[in-house]
Order: sequence, then structure tokens, then C-alpha cells
Amino acid sequence: MKKWFYIILLAVSFIQCEDVIDVDLNTAASRLVIDGRLELLSDGSSRNTIRLTRSSGFFEEVNPVVSDASVQVVVNNGISFPFRFDETRNLYINNNLSLEEGSTYTLEIVDGNDFYRANQQLISTVPLGNIEQTEVSGFGDFTQITAFFQDPEALGDYYLFTYEDPDNFQLDVSDDEFINGNLSPTSFFVEDLEPGTNIQLSITGIDAQAFQFFETLIQQTDDSGGGPFDTQPAVVKGNVFNERNPDRFPFGYFRVAQVYELNYVSE
Repeated sequence: MKKWFYIILLAVSFIQCEDVIDVDLNTAASRLVIDGRLELLSDGSSRNTIRLTRSSGFFEEVNPVVSDASVQVVVNNGISFPFRFDETRNLYINNNLSLEEGSTYTLEIVDGNDFYRANQQLISTVPLGNIEQTEVSGFGDFTQITAFFQDPEALGDYYLFTYEDPDNFQLDVSDDEFINGNLSPTSFFVEDLEPGTNIQLSITGIDAQAFQFFETLIQQTDDSGGGPFDTQPAVVKGNVFNERNPDRFPFGYFRVAQVYELNYVSE
């Protein structure tokens, strides 16, 4: 009997000693997040979208959408193309802007008292082709999806790759320092990929600044496990500047690029 008395007394003492611990997390001021894409597609048409959100707190899963900003792209400091907000897609879009090599495209955003600006020229790239699928075993079972591209002979090309299916999205970058002029692969590893899954792969031309930006962003996202534009361990500055308040710079990037997309159905 005495043994059970001490066990009950010990259990009660543990219950009484429980305290509520408040974790005091550093909360950064919310910033505008810009995902600006002017994309020249393989058929010669353009897909022009600007996504604006605000950075969120540690425990928030979705960044709030910004729908009331003024957004336009000015070509060669002349013709202005306003972007309208599409409520069904939560994007600012313009279907009348055609992309050409040699032109300078200036993104201008007015958000409250802040004025943001970025300049870019079209970055060309090469198409993807010859997709291969391989099953990989080891630390878990994965499907490896590999596509190939022919890097041009001149040194100095940079690439942004994406993989997308109904359940997965992956992003990677590469340069041609070690693959210059060669037929080269880009691979993605997907867990539990079902046969018959529709997959879209893409290759986008980027410059050295964008390569450094996305490479750092990918590393930090992998380390933190958060979203790509959540509060970062170290600030990753893009190419968009706040001209009225430089210290209140935005997150994100504005790119003007040629994009090749390739569809594939898994086996």
C-alpha cells in the first residue's frame, strides 16, 4: 500500500509543477514580397504575371495577398503597360506586353507610401529534352526524373529549373562552369510518385545575380523548412528596390526570361 501511495504522490507532484512556457520569437516587420515574371514561351507568346504578397510570421502558413497596389512595366523608358489584378488567380497580369531581346523592362509598383522599381533585360535559354525516369532505393524509395539540355559553347550561362506535379513543386539552379558546351542533365527526386502522374519540367534563363539569389534562397529554405519568402535566417535581397525608403526593401525577384516547358507522364 505504501508503494502505491508514493507513486500517486509523485504523479501529483509532476502535474502540479507543469508551467506554461511562452516562446518569445523575434518578429520582423512585414515586407512586400514580389514574384515578377515576364516570360517568353517557346511559341513566341508572352506570359506576364506579378504576384504580390506580404511576408508572414513564424506560425502563419500563408502570406497575405496584396491586391490593391498599382503595378506597371515600362519598356525602354517609354511605353507603359499597366497590370490588372486577377482575383481568380491572385496575380497581376498583362496579356499585351511582347518580349524582345535588347529591350529594357522596368517594373514599377506603388504600394501605399512605398515605390518599388527594378530593371531587367530578356535572358535567353535552351530547350529541355529526352526525359529519363529511374527508380532509386536507399534512404527511402524515390523516383528520379532527369531531363537533358545542350549548354552553348560560350561560358557564362545560368539556369533555373522547376519540377511540378499535382502534389510536388521543386526548384533548382545551375551554371555552366563545369558543363560548358556539353549535353547536361538536370534531375529531381520525388517520393511516392504514382504511375500516370502529369509532370511539367521547365528551364528558365537567368543572369548571375538571379543565380546567386535563388541559390541562397534554396539553401535557406532547405535549412529552415519554411516557405521561400518567409522570415529568413539571413536577409536575401533581390533586384527590386524601394526608392522612397531604401531600408524598407522588398523580398523577391523580378525576372524577364525565355522559358521552355516540357510535359511528361510518369511510368
